[in-house]
Amino acid sequence: MEHNRSRAIRKGVLIALGIIIGLLLAAVAVLAIAVQRFQATNTIARNVTIAGVAVAGLSPTEAQSVLQTQWLPSLPTELELTHPNGSYSVTREELGAAVLVDQAVDQAMQIGRSGGIIGGIRAQLWLWCHPVDVPISAWADQHQLRAALHKVAEEINCEPVDAEIRVTDDDQVEKVPGKVGIALQVEESLAILQEALADPRRRNVELSVVAEPPTISTEDLANIEVVLSSYSTPFKPWKRSRTHNLRLAMARVNKTVLQPGEEFSLNETVGPRLSQAGYRNAPIFRENEVVPEIGGGVCQVASTTYNVALLANLEILERDHHSRIVDYCPSGRDATVYYGQIDLKFKNTLNHPILILGGIEDNRLWAKILGKAEDDYDVKLIRTGVSRFGHDTREIPDPQLEAGKRVVETEGHGGGRATLIREVYSKDGELLARQTMHSDVYPAQTKVVRVGTKEPAAEPAEEESTGSSPPTAGLTPATE
Repeated sequence: MEHNRSRAIRKGVLIALGIIIGLLLAAVAVLAIAVQRFQATNTIARNVTIAGVAVAGLSPTEAQSVLQTQWLPSLPTELELTHPNGSYSVTREELGAAVLVDQAVDQAMQIGRSGGIIGGIRAQLWLWCHPVDVPISAWADQHQLRAALHKVAEEINCEPVDAEIRVTDDDQVEKVPGKVGIALQVEESLAILQEALADPRRRNVELSVVAEPPTISTEDLANIEVVLSSYSTPFKPWKRSRTHNLRLAMARVNKTVLQPGEEFSLNETVGPRLSQAGYRNAPIFRENEVVPEIGGGVCQVASTTYNVALLANLEILERDHHSRIVDYCPSGRDATVYYGQIDLKFKNTLNHPILILGGIEDNRLWAKILGKAEDDYDVKLIRTGVSRFGHDTREIPDPQLEAGKRVVETEGHGGGRATLIREVYSKDGELLARQTMHSDVYPAQTKVVRVGTKEPAAEPAEEESTGSSPPTAGLTPATE
């Protein structure tokens, strides 16, 4: 009895399983037929969207039309390119970008159509519970994108601007803040833009740039408050080559910042005096002679700079005087330089940074040293033992030169002496230091004159007359 009951139960289970399997097979068959019919159509599968837009049951043409009217108008037409100094807007068209709508529609059409019937069934079963959204990507022409970036670089690239000090006519110091420059990194920005343009909804991109700090920052000038010293020397503007050299050399001294303990070298600051560097031929002193040479006139820049360094109470490390007295500053206060041999050097021995300014105004070459108010001293430059003396003249007999004639072989010039003393006073008038800077001797140069000793040649004697008179009229001349 019990055995029969068990057999009946097993039979019932098998029948139920058979029914279930049959139903499942029937469902699969129905689903397979549905998939076949779907795959035979030209429409997008159910529960599929493109970029969030419902396109299920639409043909490719209809889907493209819907995207053109509903999706494309919502996209930003411009991309904002940001950088540290601001932003720059550019259209996607200018960047060579194109939205790949056709590609997205083709991708949507493949959903439910790949992998044959089995793949189609799996896709349809998945779509019942899992909506699928197909994104729309974009593409950019690399050559056009690079060309656009070079154009953008022209707009956003900027040179750094040094912080400036302006000195008014009454020596008041005004500060103008500096500005950091930027330079677009084209290749790095190209990679960033290509990635960003793949998302059509992207509205802004931060470009890759390199910051270029100014040579003189606002911070460098924090302690620049007053004019510590100033000095100027006259020049002759009509001497154009020399004036050009003055302007060029002083421009390289201009805006020099010296930190406490830092040394200044005029030769290093101005650089070699070469025609390739822009210098021209102008007179210089060489071995007591005045000769033309590239860079003539730079010594006046040295002398002017030397005097402001003295007046600012800086330590002088190296200085030489000229071989003769110059006409643009007093004896004992000049400085000569020659690249690679003679230099002017001094050190900022003050407690704060200083700024050296220099330039040309009218017929004067000027220099100023600016610094902190507490480093401002009253400096007096005293010349003692100042003397001038003339030159000797030496005559050399010259038998090749006619007697009485004189030819100057070497121009002479006078000499002189001077000792320079620097006294430094506090603003209250207290003498803080007194120092003999140097004693200079400018040797005179003997004037050499060649004096002719050659006797003049004797003049030839005149021929005597024979006393014969011309033939008289009517006589016949002799013939051969």
